[in-house]
Amino acid sequence: LFQYLGFAVLVKQDLAQAEIMESIDDFKQQFEETIVDMCIFCIMSHGSGGNLVDIQGNEIDVEEKIIKKFYNAQCPALQGKPKLFLLQYCRGDELDFGVELPTDSREALPLNIGRLKLQSISKLPGVTDVLIANSTVPGFVSNRNTQHGSWFFQCLVEVFKENAKNVDIRDMFDMIGRILNEKESNDSSRRKQTFEQTNRGFYKKLYFNPIGEVDEDYDTDDEDCDETCSKKQQKNKVGLRRNVREAWKVLLN
Repeated sequence: LFQYLGFAVLVKQDLAQAEIMESIDDFKQQFEETIVDMCIFCIMSHGSGGNLVDIQGNEIDVEEKIIKKFYNAQCPALQGKPKLFLLQYCRGDELDFGVELPTDSREALPLNIGRLKLQSISKLPGVTDVLIANSTVPGFVSNRNTQHGSWFFQCLVEVFKENAKNVDIRDMFDMIGRILNEKESNDSSRRKQTFEQTNRGFYKKLYFNPIGEVDEDYDTDDEDCDETCSKKQQKNKVGLRRNVREAWKVLLN
């Protein structure tokens, strides 16, 4: 998927905590040597008590040890550039069995917020342009199918594959959330899942410019889940688009 979106992909697997920290430092160093438009940092692992668990079973505070390393003071090369974190691991032991909706339930309408005229600034806040997507909310497990992978990344691949060129990333996150909300395990427990997105000073419109062909062999159908969410493409949006001169960087850990 990320190669299809034009990223240079770096993969690290089965790392201990010290190796993870070293890989992050090496990853950041590249931005001092090569001009990039953004970075994506992806973690797929086990979790415990809200923390990441390394290959040796040690817990890592993702907020303190990883995300903060990419704030403006700690990573000047990425100041003003999008920084996307995709975090796939359990954040607790609680299972989400869902709540039955009353028959007269109606979906709330979104608020219409007027435009604000912004003044030019000469100084950035300490934290800007950071968008974080956690596969689940605090305290809950992150569901995974043994054949097709995690529910969250199934939804993400499906949405990005079909909409990355024409739909802003935050709108795509909304689409991912709606699809994920409709997923349900086929066992008697009918498990559910909610993903969480955190916006830290990310106010631009971000679109991707795919430069290749996505792997059509990737199957997002999950034999343990039902997926019945309609998708809507939005055309001709004006926003932040990158030029395909230097590949963006993404670290899959």
